[in-house]
Amino acid sequence: MNRKIAYSGIAATFIAVAAGAAFVYGGHVGASPDTESAEATEEPQGPPPAAVALAKVESRNLAPHSETPGTIVSIRDSRVSAATSAKVEWVAEVGAEVNEGDLIARLDPSDATFAKNDAEAELKRLNARAKYLDSLYKRYLGLGEEAGESEATLDEMRSNRDEAYQAVARARVALERAETNLSRTEVRAPFSGRVVSQETQIGEFATPGTELIRLVDTHHLEVTARAPIGLTQNIRPGATIRVANGVETLEGKVRTIVPVGDERSRMLEIRLELPAETSWYIGSAVRVHLPSAIPQRVTAVPRDALILRADRISVFVVGEDNLAKRVDVELGTAEGEFIEVMGDLEPGQNVVIRGGERLREGQPVTISQTRLRPSA
Repeated sequence: MNRKIAYSGIAATFIAVAAGAAFVYGGHVGASPDTESAEATEEPQGPPPAAVALAKVESRNLAPHSETPGTIVSIRDSRVSAATSAKVEWVAEVGAEVNEGDLIARLDPSDATFAKNDAEAELKRLNARAKYLDSLYKRYLGLGEEAGESEATLDEMRSNRDEAYQAVARARVALERAETNLSRTEVRAPFSGRVVSQETQIGEFATPGTELIRLVDTHHLEVTARAPIGLTQNIRPGATIRVANGVETLEGKVRTIVPVGDERSRMLEIRLELPAETSWYIGSAVRVHLPSAIPQRVTAVPRDALILRADRISVFVVGEDNLAKRVDVELGTAEGEFIEVMGDLEPGQNVVIRGGERLREGQPVTISQTRLRPSA
């Protein structure tokens, strides 16, 4: 009986301790939601700042453009020919790059050397005869009446002397011609360029006009394009025109517009100068963007600034508070990487060109890059 009472007391003690522990634990757990709620109210609301790149809204001269095909050509493309008759001894290799005045072909100089030596000898002979006749005439002229020669004889002597001097002059011309023909046996590059093809081979006999080499200037390039007469009315020499070769584009300067059109196609030829460092291949097909109207001053942004949605077109403007503001726009004329926008925008404002796809109205931004371009 006493043992049962003792066990009952011990059990009551355990129950009391367990109840106290539960009370303490429950109080602690019950307090946690309030604490977490208080801490949550201290965290910032809304999305975190987004990293973006900016560009300026610009005031630019833009005009609608039409594309026309063009071709890369060299300003100097020559088929160098022989200027004298001789056998071909050597021709520069295809692909060789030469400077102006470099040797590009050599002809056999034997015949030209013989002709030069013969002309030199003939000149010396005729010069000696002219000096003799001149001396003879002066001698008889000095003797006067003592020589017993008539005026007719003296006139004949003078005529023979003058004729001899004319023969000397002709001999000098012949010698110069022979020397020129000898120099022409060494064919030199008329300009700097690259040998494109050999039009003749070693051992063949060349005559004046025989093509030896095709030489092309690969450093000074132009674009030739044909456009309707009406389209060329908006173009002036010196204007810059965008030229595209695949994905690569550059600005060409209008050198001339050939003012003669084809009577059937009504097209005029346009020639555009390309920058000297252009590495495009001659013969490449390009696209020339010609203005189809007079350029107008408009508000423009880079194409990358546009956010295209099914129901709207907009851009994000970033002010001094570094908050993104959505501005709906309408599009106008496009030229190159810029496009006209009509909306609540002013030149000089910053627009997002990278990172705007996921921006929200009023979202803070961090600027990773600002692109500055001069207005055109």
